[in-house]
Amino acid sequence: MTPQAATTQRALQRETTRRQLVAAGLRVVAKEGFAGASTAAIARATGKAHGTVFLHFRTRDALVAELVAEVGRAMSNRLAELEREAPTLANVLDAHLRALADHEVLYARVLCEATTLPAAARAQVFALQSGIASRLRRAYARARARGEVRDIGSVVLANIWISLTNHYLMNRDLFAPGASVISKCGSALKAQLLELIRP
Repeated sequence: MTPQAATTQRALQRETTRRQLVAAGLRVVAKEGFAGASTAAIARATGKAHGTVFLHFRTRDALVAELVAEVGRAMSNRLAELEREAPTLANVLDAHLRALADHEVLYARVLCEATTLPAAARAQVFALQSGIASRLRRAYARARARGEVRDIGSVVLANIWISLTNHYLMNRDLFAPGASVISKCGSALKAQLLELIRP
């Protein structure tokens, strides 16, 4: 094996291990929450030595920030599917609900434990919510220009939607015990918002 090939192989192995740590971290968080997602627990979940975690993430905070970023990337990718068109407000709401449903357990954990997360992880949550709000505001502006909705202000609309979905996710054990709150209540939440802005 040439030195260049050996270097390439080590880089691939390093990336594979990093992906395994992130995947294991997401599984641990889904089951135990961020409080239970110690570096030791994540290492155990991969079958790797505890020190391996620190070869890829300098601190636990860096690992937690990456876990939150991974959830955010997955949800953003789902929402980005809309970018090829000028989506309606209903399209944006549907895409957001699908993204939430795909990652409901993890995102609910992020919301419920947000105040305990490192600053970089909280910034990831804010960035994700800002991306959702931006898509909602653009769709609302198009609908407003066509006279399809009444004027409540695009910022108010985005804040209502994000607050509403976050409230249901953070209290999913009350709204949908043992089930998906997005599957159970998502359509009703969308209908409520659209009724609120109907002209």
